[in-house]
Amino acid sequence: MKGTVSSSGVLGVICVLLGVAISTGFASEFASKLLMDFSEASAARQWTSVNDDVMGGVSEGSFRLTDDKTLLFYGRLSLENQGGFASIRTRPSDLNLDGYDTITLRVKGDDRMYYFNVRTSSSGTAGSYRAPLRTRKDTWQEFRVSLKDFYYSAYGRRIAGAEPLRANEIQSVGFTLADKQAGPFRLEVDWIKAEKARAAAESAAGEPPENSAENRDIVDTAVAAGQFETLLAAVKAAGLVEALKGKGPLTVFAPTDDAFAKLPEGMVEELLLAENRDKLRAVLSYHVVSGRILLGTQVSTTLQGQSLTIKTNGSFAVNGANVIAPDIVASNGVVHVIDTLLIPAAVEPTPREAAKAVIELAIRRGVPLFNAGQPSACKAIYEIAIESLLKSHGDALDAQDRSTLQNALDEMRREEDSRQQAWTLRRALDAVHRSLAEE
Repeated sequence: MKGTVSSSGVLGVICVLLGVAISTGFASEFASKLLMDFSEASAARQWTSVNDDVMGGVSEGSFRLTDDKTLLFYGRLSLENQGGFASIRTRPSDLNLDGYDTITLRVKGDDRMYYFNVRTSSSGTAGSYRAPLRTRKDTWQEFRVSLKDFYYSAYGRRIAGAEPLRANEIQSVGFTLADKQAGPFRLEVDWIKAEKARAAAESAAGEPPENSAENRDIVDTAVAAGQFETLLAAVKAAGLVEALKGKGPLTVFAPTDDAFAKLPEGMVEELLLAENRDKLRAVLSYHVVSGRILLGTQVSTTLQGQSLTIKTNGSFAVNGANVIAPDIVASNGVVHVIDTLLIPAAVEPTPREAAKAVIELAIRRGVPLFNAGQPSACKAIYEIAIESLLKSHGDALDAQDRSTLQNALDEMRREEDSRQQAWTLRRALDAVHRSLAEE
């Protein structure tokens, strides 16, 4: 993993998080339709599993009903043979969701990011509409996702220009894990519902509603505006919601969904990894300044620690980003809407991050060669990586890591078969990567 936070890295979290509606508890009412619960044993017959073995991978994903009458999606994710996904889904049937606009579900995960998928009559064999679910370990969570916020994906890639999801075409729901983290996984599902929004009752005359403009904090103000769903989803993933709902005062430079959409295509999911949450927090907190600041020519220090330059030459700008709506006052601060995401200056990687990056690059380069029938070339890449780790990244390795790498080199040199040599080195790299990832 790189230590810098690039615009392509930011795009990763945005592509994955795009459009997830974050519920913040403001008044609304819903008509609900239960799609799935697991109180009856027959519910299991509606589900099937599809894993990366359909493309040569070796991941194992399955499901079963538990004694607590929930559905358990479990198994082991593997990145071997260019694999890396496991999934379950319901068998196609007409779910009769015409008029419904939201899917709500209750799940308990393992601190990994899953996708909730829906398939339609026209989505194709390898395609689905999906939304991310960032789970917390051993914690029940309720997710509410608007149908308009699902995006279409095929073969793991977001497809631009796809038709929007239509409720009356939905025929199947399911879950996918594809977070590039090898190892066991576990997701428990309590229920899945469809919801249809209804207008909230009107407030009593002369009494401002609980979520009226004068009573909204910064988060509720952003929710009410309806153009910050991407930002709100990222804030939720980074664990910053409570900070922005606190007493304040704070000033937030809030990028719109269109601002995120302007970013170039690039890497995905990098900042969603648990070990990269601090980097996501750094990007987001770079948009927040302590105190209530109405715009003028000045320099303000952000919560991330670096400064923003605010200028008023003709029109307001913040580090070159245009302010398209200034001075939106909230109960705990002020919001300025900007048209471009702000990226803090590069931060040097930690020794552990640098060592992990060496391993990840070696595997990305080596696996295609091995699968193309060139195990000697793959072995050479792994060997160079291990020698680099021992010589140049020793401060990131503990004694066990160094012993694991050195023993692998010694064993490899006693082995004559190039395929076995490559696997010997790969197992050592995987073991040390797991060690470096531990907090």
